[in-house]
Amino acid sequence: MCVSPTTEALVRTAIGLAAEAGRRGDPPFGALLVSPHGEVAAMASNRQVSGNDPTAHAEIELLRGAARDGHRPPLAGYTVVVNAEPCSMCASALVKAALSALVYGAPHEPHLDPDIDVAAVFARARRPPSVTAGILATEAAAEIASFRGRSSSSPID
Repeated sequence: MCVSPTTEALVRTAIGLAAEAGRRGDPPFGALLVSPHGEVAAMASNRQVSGNDPTAHAEIELLRGAARDGHRPPLAGYTVVVNAEPCSMCASALVKAALSALVYGAPHEPHLDPDIDVAAVFARARRPPSVTAGILATEAAAEIASFRGRSSSSPID
């Protein structure tokens, strides 16, 4: 997927989904599944707190919802667009889904545990997705920082 106004619009949509999650009290992360034809096939946001599920990250929720709607692995030709770099759990799930590409905004957060970035996870994969990073990174990071500043609890991925 090339960086274009459309790519920026997709990341901006993910940022909007992240903001909705933050307003719900969930960590502010949003994700979209884009079909090989450029259509948004599914959208999701983080539901760790509201869903009482530590695995309910935006990317996992996205893949679960997409599968329910018939978009099951392998997702060759599909792209996942996220407002921030996925954690290692989500990066592994993206590999398992056999996606073609990942696009994200804000960079890896050093508080993640385990502190393993996408590049490290994808380096171990047989068929890693291509990566386009840093799209609207400042805007995406600001949304996350705003939530972290409002949240009195410890950081949640």
